[in-house]
Amino acid sequence: IVWFADNFFFPFQGFLITLGVPVAVWSAIFVADVIMRKNPYSEIDLYNKAGRYGAWNKKSLGLMALGSIVGWGLVTNSFASWLSWQGYLLFLIGGKQGPWAYANVGVIAALVIGFVGHILLSRKSISAQESF
Repeated sequence: IVWFADNFFFPFQGFLITLGVPVAVWSAIFVADVIMRKNPYSEIDLYNKAGRYGAWNKKSLGLMALGSIVGWGLVTNSFASWLSWQGYLLFLIGGKQGPWAYANVGVIAALVIGFVGHILLSRKSISAQESF
């Protein structure tokens, strides 16, 4: 991008907005997980596929996908033309030129989806993991 773009800052800023949505979901899931746990993580089980946490947390991966899809749909990215696909859900709140178009509401939506979703979907599994 540095050698091909007319200006490095704008494509980079567009990239950061694009990356900010899944990072927001991930961080919200992580914070919700830490808040819900009463006991510390078992280090041995974190690195063991057969441990109490398992190899994949499908609920969290689903939340990552949902939060990213909704979040990217609610951000407008005019910094790079190759990111113009974003904002496909902004028609719900005034469109890509509306008053909320450049507010990056998608990052907030991603945070909420990750945090609330993890609390609702993982309560039982966290209790089961802590009963070991």
